[in-house]
Amino acid sequence: MPIIQKTSTVEAVVNLLTSRIHTGIYPPGSKLPSERCLQMEFGVGRLALREALSRLNAMGIIATAHGRGTFVQDGVKSEALKNVLIPHFALDDPKRLAEFVEARAMLESELAGLAAQRRTTAELRSLEKLLDREVSMDTPWEEIADLDLKFHQLLADFADNPFLAAMHEALISHIHLFLRGFVKSKTTPSAV
Repeated sequence: MPIIQKTSTVEAVVNLLTSRIHTGIYPPGSKLPSERCLQMEFGVGRLALREALSRLNAMGIIATAHGRGTFVQDGVKSEALKNVLIPHFALDDPKRLAEFVEARAMLESELAGLAAQRRTTAELRSLEKLLDREVSMDTPWEEIADLDLKFHQLLADFADNPFLAAMHEALISHIHLFLRGFVKSKTTPSAV
């Protein structure tokens, strides 16, 4: 016999609204009914509804434009993905670091493949310009890490896939931290 999970009113409203968004009742870009209409339709109080809307807003599923209403987001936002992924990052944990490096390699190899197929001539020139930058033993490790990061950001842009680009952008601060630590360990003898 399956166990039925108890759900708070707020969670029930979140689940109902996300279900309606996923099924296309409220498609991307559409305006949600007014708070008063949603309260009456769901039979919930104002505080529970507002808390549910606040959660959906924090997840990046909806956005409120003051004076205009609440709208279903038209695309995934990197900040929403970043907020979801924050608990999974512990770059000082060897297992989590290995998982991160593996996921980054998969994502960036896909981005590189798409960028190779979809890039324009102007984009290729900007990538070549970046690769032509002189780097020597005297180049600060921070600059080398920043150049590496810029290279991968350009590939993400050139791939012309907003969802993958948002995923990459959500990881960017962690990628930057990782690259700085990696480059420093390779360029600073005391860090090896």
